[in-house]
Amino acid sequence: MPIAIQLDRVTKRYRAGRSRTIVDLVASGVDRVRGRSTEVHSATRGNVDATIYALRDVSLEVPGGAGLGIIGRNGAGKTTLLKLISRVTWPTTGIVRVGGHVVSLIELGAGFHPELTGRENVYLGAGLFGLTRREVDRRFDEIVQFADVERLIDTPMKRYSSGLYARLGFAVAIFSDPDIVLVDEVLAVGDAAFRRRALEALRRLIAEGKTVLFISHDMWNVRRLCSEILWMEDGRVRAHGPAGEIADRYLNEVNLEALANQSNALQSHRGGTGEIRYVAVDLVDGAGRPSSMLTAGDALVVRARYRAEQRVQSPVFQIAIIDIDTGLVITTATSSSADSPGDTEGEGAIECRFARLPLRPRPYALRLAITDRDHLASYDVVMAGPRFVVCGGKGVDGLGDEEDGLVSLPYDFVHHAAVSSAQRSDS
Repeated sequence: MPIAIQLDRVTKRYRAGRSRTIVDLVASGVDRVRGRSTEVHSATRGNVDATIYALRDVSLEVPGGAGLGIIGRNGAGKTTLLKLISRVTWPTTGIVRVGGHVVSLIELGAGFHPELTGRENVYLGAGLFGLTRREVDRRFDEIVQFADVERLIDTPMKRYSSGLYARLGFAVAIFSDPDIVLVDEVLAVGDAAFRRRALEALRRLIAEGKTVLFISHDMWNVRRLCSEILWMEDGRVRAHGPAGEIADRYLNEVNLEALANQSNALQSHRGGTGEIRYVAVDLVDGAGRPSSMLTAGDALVVRARYRAEQRVQSPVFQIAIIDIDTGLVITTATSSSADSPGDTEGEGAIECRFARLPLRPRPYALRLAITDRDHLASYDVVMAGPRFVVCGGKGVDGLGDEEDGLVSLPYDFVHHAAVSSAQRSDS
């Protein structure tokens, strides 16, 4: 495939606290020639470097028809990269080459006027993307139907919600016949149905040979839309390669840092009447080793110590596994009457063993509770307990990245060949 986007040793540098006027540029150039320092004085931070590097020596080639996900922490240079490609700004050094009609979805509906109706803004926005009025006439019904705003199309857009605003902006951009589409976290404002339609539209563009650059913190969508991922860090390219491999590396690093920095979970989001409470919770693997990083299919053992400040009759202990990203409860383990310690006072301990975790690679947390035997009184509720991470490139049972869901369950497919009408008549 021909190269659609090429960056050759691109650096983007800003001067902090200065406007980018011609006078400022000339003055900065004179200062550099004279060897003057680029530092500025701050009363709180002392002397600080006034130069900010949004991108540092970035080289990249993106072929036509590719779906490239761009990931990284806030401030890594992702949006600056898209702005350079869309010609919103220009590199300080280096060369940016772009082949084709670029549509930038960095801010949906940026060209819309709130006093105009949705119909008028469709023509206005599409005109900014280079479409003629006749071309907009041919595509108008498709745009409105995709955005699902038929009922409000003749209403001023100042009456639209932010989600409707974004939906119409996305629809206008997608139907403007782009060669290169730049998407920057714009799908976060839409509802679930619109996000599905938008992702399907982007998939169709890639299948038609268009190039899509997709910035998102939702690794689920990045892996399903893009074949490759560019990992940005501090304005540099940290890694570039197959989507599954780079996403796993990124998530493992982020999750490790989150585990290392988490505070004492038992002291936050605490509820209950307090007659009996958890005082410590430890996570260990199947071999009894403390571990917050598990592989899909491993065992997880939760060891919890508790203290009863007064006599409690037959307390029931409950441990739930929560998916951090969605807040969904994966499973809940509840102690039975046979496991109950009976009347309890003072300190004790429980152990809950999950023999096998068929979980997809992602971060999870425990939610713990202690209730009475009738589940009417809550003695202790820990909403955000200790965290753990399930790692692994392809989960368990050889399942790949294309499967959705949070849990990997074993399955078998059996294919029965279709029976033709002639065979049915013979039988």
